[in-house]
This record gives sequence, C-alpha cells and structure tokens, in this order.
Amino acid sequence: MFMQGKQIYVKSVEESDVEALLKLEKDNRDFFQRFTGLREESFYTHQGQLERIRKAIEASKADQGYVYVIGLQDTGATIGEIMLTEVVRGNLQSCWIGYFLDQDHNGKGYMTEAVQLIVKFAFQELKFHRIEAGVMPHNLGSIQVLLKAGFHKEGIARKNVKINGTWEDHQTLAILNEADEEASSLIQRYNPSVIAPPIGPYTHVTKVARGAELLVFSGQVGTDREGNLPADMEEQVENTLANIQRVLAAEAMSADHIVKINIWAVQEIDWDHFDRVWEKFHQGKAPSMTMAYVPALAIPSLQVEIEVWAAKG
Repeated sequence: MFMQGKQIYVKSVEESDVEALLKLEKDNRDFFQRFTGLREESFYTHQGQLERIRKAIEASKADQGYVYVIGLQDTGATIGEIMLTEVVRGNLQSCWIGYFLDQDHNGKGYMTEAVQLIVKFAFQELKFHRIEAGVMPHNLGSIQVLLKAGFHKEGIARKNVKINGTWEDHQTLAILNEADEEASSLIQRYNPSVIAPPIGPYTHVTKVARGAELLVFSGQVGTDREGNLPADMEEQVENTLANIQRVLAAEAMSADHIVKINIWAVQEIDWDHFDRVWEKFHQGKAPSMTMAYVPALAIPSLQVEIEVWAAKG
C-alpha cells in the first residue's frame, strides 16, 4: 500500500525499511519511551528491527495487524510509523490505531495527515467499521491530532496500559465508518475519496434524505441570555455556539441535525480555543462548515456571527 498526501506519504513497511526505522527508533529512544512499554536492548539493533518488520508483514498477510512507514514527500526521509493493531473481524470489524513521529517533526501537521490517510484506507480498503485509539490524558498534542482527523472522545480507561512500569490512564477516542450507517439515516456526512481529506474538523459533504424539513437559523451572535454582548472574542464564540444549541433544542434538534454551518469573524480566531469549544459543540461529528473573515458585521461590537442550516423528519 502506498498513499500520497500533501506533505507526507504512507506506505506498508518492507524489509528495506530496516535501517531507516532503526535510526528513527534510536534517535527518538527517550522521546518514544515516554509513551510506550519498556523495550529490550535487542529492539534497538538491526536484527531486532528486521524481526519486527518480518512479524509485521506476516501479521498483515493474516489480517491481524498492519504497520506503515511515514515519509516526507520532498526528501523521502522516514519520519514516523503508524500501525493498526488488535484487529477483530466478525460482528465488530474493529482495530486500534497507534503512531510515533520523530520529535523534530512534531507540530507540523504531518501526523494528522498520516492518520487521515490511514483511516481512509482502513475504511475503504480494509473495511473496518470502527477504529479506536488510547492516549494518555496529558498528551494533548496526540489527542488534538485524533480530533482533527475526525475521532471523538468516549471516556477514560483507568490504569489500562503499563507505561515505563506504571499503569497509566488513557483517553479513549474512536472514529466510525460513516459508509456503514443505514441508508435511511436522515443526515449522512462523508468525505469523498476523489478529493483530499478535510484540512480541519469538518465534513466535506452532507446528504439530506428526501422529505426532511429544512430549517435555516438567522446568524447567531455572541450575546448572553440577557442580551449582553461581551467584548472578548472568545466569550462571543462560546455564547454564539451556546445560543445555537438552545435554538436547536427548542426545535427538538441537536448538533446531529446540522446540515451546514457558516461562520463569519471580523478578527483572527484563536484556533486552540475554537477547536476546544467546537469539539465540545459537535461531540465528534463535525458538520460541513465554511469559515471566513469579513471587514465588519452589522454592528461594530459584533466579532463573530454563525448561520446554521439544519434538517429533521
């Protein structure tokens, strides 16, 4: 398997990758060790990596697990690994995803792109229904990678993995294959394989079933329930999403009924803050969305306005 992204590529591991993987593991030994179980010294040898690769290839042939190498498009350098493990077929059709990225290449969007590519391949080619991930709660960067790739939080698994001799809690996240949803579902969200995955937490396409009732909410703004408008941009964003939730609830609807969201802002959004409140709003099922900056809104004190299209039976 070989999948090409914008900045990186992902391919199935081969014996010819042994030296590149050995270098990756040795260069990042202390960094990777913070997130995995204790490893024997033999792991950091040519023979140890070769045996690991051979086992991965056999597991792939047996549909028991899959290991992939992440490389840079421009140089071909190996910068990471991503794997699908704990494969269960039958009525579950599930697996777990894990990954490691060279410390010097963290924070550049490479792993988000790699996860998106692997999820696409796992759903379309390997026919998984559900992919799960476990991340230590303090590993916020990894959690953010998964959220941007479309995963949603499901809860905390207490003391479930021994890391460096200590049983650690893990945040459980998962993503479902939307193609497995019933055809009769009122609203179907999906990302077509003919274009690249979304660059953020949203869905490219939303399909509404015939006969549904369409509701369009006028642009919601950041006033509180008494009509007061805070000066702070972050407070306006939070109030706006809260107002949308109230309007939806009044119509016996939720974020699951949203067809499209359009957001206009007059100043640059703090994306770290927005991503947090946005994920809380849609609970891992990000709708189609357009975000734009404009010179001004109707009232000078307004800094953000959000329009919602929703549908129900």
